[in-house]
Amino acid sequence: MFIIVGGCNLDKYEDADKDKHLTLFAFLTTDSVFSVHLSKSVDFYSVDDFERVYDGFIVIEKNDEKIDSFNYPFRYMWAERKNIEIRPNDQFKITAGDSKGKITGTTVIPQKVPITQIDTSRVTVYVSGVQRKYLECKILFQDPPDENNYYQIVVTMEEWEKNEFLTSYSSQHLDFHKTDSVFFIKDQSGSVLSGIDFRGTFSDYRINGLNYPLKIRIPAYYIDNIADNQKKRINFMFLSLTSDYFNYFRCRVIADYNNDLPIIDPIKIFGNIDGGLGLVGGIAVTCDSLILKGTKY
Repeated sequence: MFIIVGGCNLDKYEDADKDKHLTLFAFLTTDSVFSVHLSKSVDFYSVDDFERVYDGFIVIEKNDEKIDSFNYPFRYMWAERKNIEIRPNDQFKITAGDSKGKITGTTVIPQKVPITQIDTSRVTVYVSGVQRKYLECKILFQDPPDENNYYQIVVTMEEWEKNEFLTSYSSQHLDFHKTDSVFFIKDQSGSVLSGIDFRGTFSDYRINGLNYPLKIRIPAYYIDNIADNQKKRINFMFLSLTSDYFNYFRCRVIADYNNDLPIIDPIKIFGNIDGGLGLVGGIAVTCDSLILKGTKY
């Protein structure tokens, strides 16, 4: 399984030119490699994305127990620790620093919320008199009651094609139409701009505790005209997010949107690092899929 959840670019801060703040990022995802980034911040208008830390260190605690410590490998963007498992309800504390100081970030990995059913149907809609065809998907899940939950839906497609000698493979993220009302509730919080696509993130603000059918539409051209020797798999990845990661991600989306507007001031990016900048957040992933095959595959 492959996944890109966004928010993985490094941030520039409009007030970061004075002290070169230590900056820590870790987006801890279930069933994925534990990865952490340490750097120093740069000014928003700098041509560099970040400043390397040459004498940095990382200490990792899991469920109040120290499990790893190492000198940060400054040559790399991310340090990977493949021996650390990431599971729901795990609490992580990451301490990072250099010879001049240290910073910390904590998170608790959310529970996985499974997809219980996917119903699909073909629909045709008319936009300004133009016919558009879609695969309408209703993704059923049970929202845990009595707590605030934050989600993201990501759709990908994998494709295999057989010939006489080999099987080729490709994959891509799919653009889909966010027709469900949950995508538009409080979407403009913190922004005076309209029409921003928050990339499939939403909260349970109005669906708390419900067995909810999330509705999206996938353009039909992704799934039409399958050759006899082809197979396609549409993956629906349902992400449970910590509130900190949810707020950070949406700030990043707004900032990216505003970067294309020359008169907008830099957006303040949400963070949760004690003594520095950045974010440590948790993501739990469940997945379901639809498989489409040609007659000779």
